[in-house]
Amino acid sequence: MSIRIAILVSGRGSNMESILRAIKDGQLDAKVEVVIANNPAALALPTSRKYGVHAIAIDNQGLSRAEHEKRVLDELSLHNIDWLVLAGYMRILTTDFLQHFKHQDGYFRVINIHPSLLPAFPGANAYDDAFKYGVRVSGITIHLADEKVDHGPILAQQSFARLEDDSLESFKERGLAVEHKLYPAVLQSIAKHGIQLLPGGLKQEEIVLSD
Repeated sequence: MSIRIAILVSGRGSNMESILRAIKDGQLDAKVEVVIANNPAALALPTSRKYGVHAIAIDNQGLSRAEHEKRVLDELSLHNIDWLVLAGYMRILTTDFLQHFKHQDGYFRVINIHPSLLPAFPGANAYDDAFKYGVRVSGITIHLADEKVDHGPILAQQSFARLEDDSLESFKERGLAVEHKLYPAVLQSIAKHGIQLLPGGLKQEEIVLSD
């Protein structure tokens, strides 16, 4: 079943583009109804329009968190969406905001991607923190958002190795490659099977990473 999604972004939107590309290539049965950026200069805006997607900036500068979230909700209310997808959205969502996406089963219909194997290295600098710590293996987590930062039921995790000669930049690049495959794959699993809140997340055989 095709799913209808909205995407929130703050920057260049590389994960957003991986989702749009997967839809275009027939690998993801979904439609992006709207892309919203809190930064008017976000490169994600022209990128999404290139794919024919309605994109809008709702600048948070000069607004209280409550007023900004109200404006975002007002825009989202114009679209019939099943899931709200966070793709590098550098704003913490309040409980009041999340309540608008409360499912009858108790979770929020909001999906986030984070560049670490949560619960390790939450926060905005996960790649840097993991690299400085000296991890030998890091990874990517996709989870349902809840009231805590980088927290909530885990849908999928994919690990990648830190190589001996890695720089921080090459470490990030390897992680981004995983992000760009994992996010569309998890969304496709949701489109195909629905949400599955399992203790270990979605079963690995249900997540197909395209080459």
